[in-house]
Amino acid sequence: MTAIRLIDTTFRDGQQCLWATRMRTAAMLPVAGRIDQAGFSAVEVMGAVQFDAAVRYLQDDPWERLRLLRGAISRTPLQAVIRSSCVLGFKPQADDLNEVWIEQLVEHGIQRFVAFDGLHDLDNLVASMRRARELGATTTGWLTFSISPVHTDALYADKAREFIERVGVDELMIEDASGVLTPERVRTLVPSIRAVIGDRPLGLHSHGLAGLPQRTYLAAAGLGIDNLYTCIPPIADGNAPPSVFTTLRNLNYEGFETTVQADALAGVEAELTQVARREGKPIGRPMDYDAASCGHQVPGGVMSNLQA
Repeated sequence: MTAIRLIDTTFRDGQQCLWATRMRTAAMLPVAGRIDQAGFSAVEVMGAVQFDAAVRYLQDDPWERLRLLRGAISRTPLQAVIRSSCVLGFKPQADDLNEVWIEQLVEHGIQRFVAFDGLHDLDNLVASMRRARELGATTTGWLTFSISPVHTDALYADKAREFIERVGVDELMIEDASGVLTPERVRTLVPSIRAVIGDRPLGLHSHGLAGLPQRTYLAAAGLGIDNLYTCIPPIADGNAPPSVFTTLRNLNYEGFETTVQADALAGVEAELTQVARREGKPIGRPMDYDAASCGHQVPGGVMSNLQA
């Protein structure tokens, strides 16, 4: 059995969803080295929102953040998220500007890119993703999961095929930003995508808003999912992706091999909990099933930033 890989997104999606993207570089650096040693396949650290919030609210230099994190995380690839063709704002930008954005991220230590467009319009992603591949970065096509008459298994299979044919992505990933993907749906969705992508790695990234991700992760693991996204408490669960500790316990109990050593992260949890208490930041908690979340489908990051 191939070991299931875990990708850490505490510094990117976890803090975006629980702390409204208000985590300072100074809180990341003391724990970054221990995260590097834990056995993650990647550490996701940057997206458009993180860059904007660092400047707007924290007076942190995001380029310096990347340089410092690359110095502290030397063995694990750093990953960034590309949102459509918008670079940093919400207005589409020219292809050449998006390509320069990719070049600068690579220069500052990013080795992996996950790219998405909210409407699955790959015209907005092709230029930047091709440039990333030219620069030697690993590229992942992000399939945004939603519940609607339009978002069928066939649609996701078609979009996975398009990512491969137009961009030549190395991997695919199902992004369940609203936490509404059920174990029942994953049992049809994953095989539909797998039939199209062959041996390319397939990942799953869910959130805890509706209390579903741990059951969904186990169902996906049984279907041969290659990697799962988790966060380190207290920046886990609730609006955020699920706890790495719970995920590891569940996977190990069900007999799946994993790549991450939980013992290496105990000190990280303690350090981040101190930061949360000192700065009055929320602590993520596992959620009970919330039917309303499956109706409104508001993503965790949108929820926290609207509240902020």
